[in-house]
Amino acid sequence: MLRSHEPELLDGEGVNDAALRRAYRELQGVNRFLGNTAAILRLLRQENAQTVLDIGCGQGGLLEEIQERTGASVLGIDMRNAPVDAPVSIVTGNAVTDSLPRTDVALCVLMAHHLTEEDVISLVRNVSRSCDRLILLDLVRHRVPLVLFSIFVAPFLCAINAADGKTSIRRAFTAREMQALVDEALSGAERQVARKRHSVAPFWIRQVVDIHWV
Repeated sequence: MLRSHEPELLDGEGVNDAALRRAYRELQGVNRFLGNTAAILRLLRQENAQTVLDIGCGQGGLLEEIQERTGASVLGIDMRNAPVDAPVSIVTGNAVTDSLPRTDVALCVLMAHHLTEEDVISLVRNVSRSCDRLILLDLVRHRVPLVLFSIFVAPFLCAINAADGKTSIRRAFTAREMQALVDEALSGAERQVARKRHSVAPFWIRQVVDIHWV
């Protein structure tokens, strides 16, 4: 399956604020159901992170949960302006090119498939300049998760999320592609890597890259 570059509906300007809020709230529930939220919390608790940055944080739902469950100080960055009633602090910016605040951990959850190959490499290198750890969780481009999502998840979602979910899987990187991109990024990074792990969940429902820098 070739990688798609079809834009997602939530990335456009045609979604009103109410629909955007509903879509993000629903996506938060989907991430809990699929185990993505639990996977992030489990990794964060391994080292008791005190400060967490979420790259591409949307409206801050995941950060709110992290703050409540771990007590960490949290901050989000997103290219879309945050709503005025966002539950956590969110700054507007591009994490690929802009300077990032110094934090213990940077998260990149279901955002990498929105990027080009070059941007993924730049993102990893940019994070390494200010954060001691990067946890990148994303989809895997594979027919199995596409079929499972289409049959068992999409029918229960709003039209926007049902369509975008399928598009996101088609836009994602395969596990081999992600491994190659991370290796290239780290080969040109300014900091030495302490350890790195890349794992793929059963049925290819997600892949996680966990990088620690010295």
